[in-house]
Amino acid sequence: MTEKRRVLHPLKIRYHGTVIEMSYDERYIEYIQPTGLLPFITLISRGANMNAAALTAIVDRWRPETHTFHLRAGEMTPTLQDVSMILGLPIQGEPLCIDTASDGWRHQM
Repeated sequence: MTEKRRVLHPLKIRYHGTVIEMSYDERYIEYIQPTGLLPFITLISRGANMNAAALTAIVDRWRPETHTFHLRAGEMTPTLQDVSMILGLPIQGEPLCIDTASDGWRHQM
């Protein structure tokens, strides 16, 4: 049985803008701080640091049918705990949400 192989070139990171940078409004810090997300937002606001070759390799291993990565050691499914550990995001506590049924919900945003 022969396997078809293809040469994968590194993916190009595309974005709409002049700089890969996401800014946040300082007025929201008092709302963001209690959620534990401020370190993550600060990290993202510095700009993306992406390795195109590594991204290409991991995208090639993704199987959308099973929502897993097919690696040499076997299948791997990323979990919420994995994401939490990698990004340093808290996964405990109350959800951050706003009641959109009220008339002033847009003002709260």
